[in-house]
Amino acid sequence: MRPEVAGKKILPLEERFGVIVSVAADYSGISKSRIYEMLADGSLAGRIIRGRRIVEIQGERGLLRMCGQAPSAKRKKETARSEAASP
Repeated sequence: MRPEVAGKKILPLEERFGVIVSVAADYSGISKSRIYEMLADGSLAGRIIRGRRIVEIQGERGLLRMCGQAPSAKRKKETARSEAASP
């Protein structure tokens, strides 16, 4: 049964200690294999809890910090008018 149907509260990602690798991959937009590589080389913090690989959310090497440092895909909006309108 889904948690929202059963009346359970779902914590936002920012309030959690960690998430499993598939959730971290969905959130960050990179592959699960890349998440495992980053956990292995130490650039992303993680732990094994009861046989599951948990990616830490907060902290110096946490998922939120890694996603915050990623370059944005948005471009600056440049038009001919904005250059010509300078006084």
